[in-house]
Amino acid sequence: MKNQKNHVLRVMHINDTHSYFDESVIALHSDVGEKYYIKCGGFARISHQVSLLTEEAKAKGGNTVFFHAGDCFQGTLYFSLYKGKANADLLNQLPLDGMVLGNHEFDLGNELVSDFIANTHFPILMGNWDLSQEDQTKGHQLKQQERILDFNPTLGIANYLIKKVGNLDVAVFGLTIDKMDVLASPDPDTPFMNAIKTAQNTVDYLAVQGITNVIIVSHLGYEGDKQLAKAVNGIDLIIGGHSHVLQGDFSNVGLEARDNYGELVNDTHIVQAGCHALALGYCDLKYSEDGELLSFNGRNILLLDKMAYKDKACTQKMDEPHLLKTLALINSFELAEVCEKDLKIEALLIEKYRGEVDRLSQKVVGHCMEDLSHRRIPDDKGQSDIAPWVVESFYSKAHQLDNRVQFAMHNAGGVRSGLNQGDITYSDIAGKVLPFAIPIVIYSIKGRHLKAAIEGAIDNATDNGIIGSGSGSFPYVSQMRYCYEASKPSGQRITEFSIYHQDIGWAPILDEQVYFGTSTAYTIKGKEGYAPLLNKERECVTTTFSMADCFIDYLSHYPNLAKPTACLNQYHKNKRVLV
Repeated sequence: MKNQKNHVLRVMHINDTHSYFDESVIALHSDVGEKYYIKCGGFARISHQVSLLTEEAKAKGGNTVFFHAGDCFQGTLYFSLYKGKANADLLNQLPLDGMVLGNHEFDLGNELVSDFIANTHFPILMGNWDLSQEDQTKGHQLKQQERILDFNPTLGIANYLIKKVGNLDVAVFGLTIDKMDVLASPDPDTPFMNAIKTAQNTVDYLAVQGITNVIIVSHLGYEGDKQLAKAVNGIDLIIGGHSHVLQGDFSNVGLEARDNYGELVNDTHIVQAGCHALALGYCDLKYSEDGELLSFNGRNILLLDKMAYKDKACTQKMDEPHLLKTLALINSFELAEVCEKDLKIEALLIEKYRGEVDRLSQKVVGHCMEDLSHRRIPDDKGQSDIAPWVVESFYSKAHQLDNRVQFAMHNAGGVRSGLNQGDITYSDIAGKVLPFAIPIVIYSIKGRHLKAAIEGAIDNATDNGIIGSGSGSFPYVSQMRYCYEASKPSGQRITEFSIYHQDIGWAPILDEQVYFGTSTAYTIKGKEGYAPLLNKERECVTTTFSMADCFIDYLSHYPNLAKPTACLNQYHKNKRVLV
């Protein structure tokens, strides 16, 4: 019997990089539980590690591919300052074979997406994005951009690319969140088709063409990827994003242990590599000549610096004995690598972008009197310490612009982190707490719709009677107070609802009274339970001030922050009271 030759495809992947081009500082633990800090990740380290893995695979006669599973926008000052331009520049430095777009790429509409794609050099894998009916009068055309592998409405399938592995054809296509209009702000003339149905149609079509090896680059989220794998047979590998899942057991260095890398569902391996460019994932797929997937082997790798520190600011180096012991621990841990940087990427960052980011990182705008944490949904430990200040800053700025503004409301997911005690810098606000470059808007609305929006947002955040989209919809408010009783029937869960008047104090909010308020351009679109806001009285005014602008302006007047006392939360079984 003739011996068959096996073929190996090495697949490298990243996801949810969120403009984290520079290294980050993470806290790890030694084998005796001692905490230390180390610089990790960044595009320069990813590039270097990709080159090493590529050389290693090619030396063994294998092929390589490298994909990004979406959400490169938002997250740091690099995006706040440079939008998609910096992302295009930096991603072009990586040898990407393709990228699917995530929901955050669409936060500010299609125009920014179009500019980003026009400036990138790699395929955009968007197999369930239908561009066929795009408005031809718009100035930012997507349909004409040849590198977009979008939805084929004639065949009902994803356009795909083919990667050769020996004599095999491996098809690759991308799928993103099909309910994109719920999470982001895509233009309505470019809808997103059902992801599972598109995948099934595409796999069936490929089989007719004699192609039975399929890789999907997905921004559906970890659970969405599992559902896809269960629903559609014949997928070798799903490269995922959106959920920030770092697969693998990192407990040896004090990080969370998650599912195994390459979680197997219905003969489909699912991989995901965390977030923020901290890690690189890679796997080797070994195929027989007739296309049978013989083996899967891979891991996520934390990309670490060669120096460890005693403090998060990385100013106190470990002494030599402790450093040597720590590095020995890291070197013995197969899910971490001490990694050099690609000097070309470092030079690009220094030459074009890092100077302004560094300047703003040192610009002090306020002071934290104590640590301020952020939890989205209040619980028995309390509420978010930082979200009430954020929403108060929205009210302050909006009231400066229009003195009719009476309240502010913001979803908890729009706040991304807390603040540590000490100086607050510009980059702490615009790069960490409020990195999403989304403006506030001013609008007017009747009290009954406002009440319904708050109830809907909490229902969505807590899955109360509905399948919600996540805890990020939970509403924080300024100049209002309410009581939400979870056990009551839908539509009757807001049992107390009042607004503060400067002259008379607290007064009930009346159903037919019109009130002026402010929220973000994201929330006002009615997403994630806020649909009643679509009943606003008139067209809202979109200001020129982003969320971060509002908070930074607020700190210029009130620079010292402590835990809020004017907005208290109490937790009861089946009842949350916000005052």
